[in-house]
Amino acid sequence: MSKSDISLATAVHRLVQWVGDGRALTSTGKLRVSDGQYLVSLLDTGDHPQGGAGLRRLSSTDNLPTLRYLLELTIEAGLLRIQRGRLLQVKKHAQQAATAEGVRQLLVENVHRTAPETLAPVFDRPDLGNAALKALWGELSEAEEAPLAISELAEVLWNAVAADPDVIELWPVGKQDEAKAHFAELTASVLLEYAQLGALATNSELTIVQLTAGGAREVERLGATGVPVPR
Repeated sequence: MSKSDISLATAVHRLVQWVGDGRALTSTGKLRVSDGQYLVSLLDTGDHPQGGAGLRRLSSTDNLPTLRYLLELTIEAGLLRIQRGRLLQVKKHAQQAATAEGVRQLLVENVHRTAPETLAPVFDRPDLGNAALKALWGELSEAEEAPLAISELAEVLWNAVAADPDVIELWPVGKQDEAKAHFAELTASVLLEYAQLGALATNSELTIVQLTAGGAREVERLGATGVPVPR
């Protein structure tokens, strides 16, 4: 998400509340242009109101990338759904979604759910991703609120999965440099997702990370397993 004066959770909360009892979409399942322009302001997305410099008018909300990202994230997290040409709130989470903090927790749970797939170094091995996620929160918990180098943290996560036969088969020990570099990038992307939701804090260069008070509460919630229970 682009630089904004409001948090990611607040933006998603505002989006869900704006949807209310439902909003009509275009025939192609997109937000209407007038709605998109309004949401750019309401959510402080930073998108160009005409869809880009030099354009006279917005022709499609597809040209509002940050708004599109927020909508996709909100649907992925189970807060909104599309049905019969309308954007609707998911009743299951309506009570929790009534507050920005409730939305933030749902978004954190969504990162817990998607992170194992991101961190799995072998396709269709979410168990390896879960092992990496457990190692991540274990390291953060042990360090408490002390800063950790992201490069060193990525190394710890890699070591938690690198001995698996499937990993060794794909990337023998002598040929792991490229795989490790890519894994480090994926680790940084997951850390950034948590940081956008206040569970972690990072510096502007994204080289160090540390647990926040909110992240410490998440450690307590995850418990000994270090992996969230599917909802």
